[in-house]
Amino acid sequence: MNLMVFCSFELRLRITLSASKLTLISRVRNTDNKPFSFTFALRNYLSVSDISEVRVEGLETLDYLDNLIHRERFTEQADAITFDGEVDRVYLSTPSKIAIIDHEKKRTFVLRKDGMPDAAMWNPWDKKAKALPDMGDEEYKSMLCVDSASIETPIVLKPFEEWKGYQELSTVSSSYCSGQLDPRKVLYGFH
Repeated sequence: MNLMVFCSFELRLRITLSASKLTLISRVRNTDNKPFSFTFALRNYLSVSDISEVRVEGLETLDYLDNLIHRERFTEQADAITFDGEVDRVYLSTPSKIAIIDHEKKRTFVLRKDGMPDAAMWNPWDKKAKALPDMGDEEYKSMLCVDSASIETPIVLKPFEEWKGYQELSTVSSSYCSGQLDPRKVLYGFH
């Protein structure tokens, strides 16, 4: 039996956009006299040159829930995440900065986040893309979702309490010739 519980809350989203940076600040305020909990994610559909040439750094050795295998928990074993098939995962207790490196475009997306400890990652690959009515059969090759999220542990707000989530998505040029990107510039923000 599903029991629907209604609660009163206020959601605010502040969006700031510049030539190379998108900032989203989310606020949820409990306007009710009883506590409530929720999960939250900001979905980022990233345009990439070729998904098989993309790598994600910053999630190494972390635990993740694999939605393709009934949310079974695994530990990431790769030095960096690369793609050769469908992926639908929630990485847990992630760092505040994640780098998505697009070799062909010589561009790196830098995802900075606060208040959202998890990161979701999704690409439907070929078979599932063909079944999605709003995605072209080959469009999976040029996209990747990497989301700021709070999924494993729901956010709990006491009456009249407020939660704030911060996400900044920026792009930096990267000459990825040696196979190594300077992690101080991407993951730590030093220039």
